[in-house]
Amino acid sequence: MKKLLDSGVEWACILLLAAISVDLLLGIFSRYVLEATFVWYDEVARACFMWLVFLGAAVAVRRGAHFGLHMFVEMLPPQWKRQTLFLTPFTIIAFSAALLWLGFALMRHGAAQTTAVMGMPVSWIYAAMPVGAALMALYASLLFIKK
Repeated sequence: MKKLLDSGVEWACILLLAAISVDLLLGIFSRYVLEATFVWYDEVARACFMWLVFLGAAVAVRRGAHFGLHMFVEMLPPQWKRQTLFLTPFTIIAFSAALLWLGFALMRHGAAQTTAVMGMPVSWIYAAMPVGAALMALYASLLFIKK
């Protein structure tokens, strides 16, 4: 189940990046070649980018690739280094919990709004925040269990 979730999130990121690339190329093509801009390409790129950021952050937590103060941690004595590395998943979980809470509040705020051109509910775009936060918390919990 975990492997399916891991590969699903990574494939979602790959597909989102591909969608952004194609979408922006179509926008450039429509503007400079057709001289008539597609009005929807900006909204699609923005929605895909938001989902890519939060799902990508979850993938980074799973891989342990998030920014860390490695140079600072390496300067610590061994017993402090171990304790510092032990606190990392807790820090990620606390940040993810705050992001989850605020993401749901943002979703509720955007529930009554739609995008200007496509009429898509804004809450679908804002859902990236709590979904990504929940995945980050899950992956950080798994990192904590490994240690």
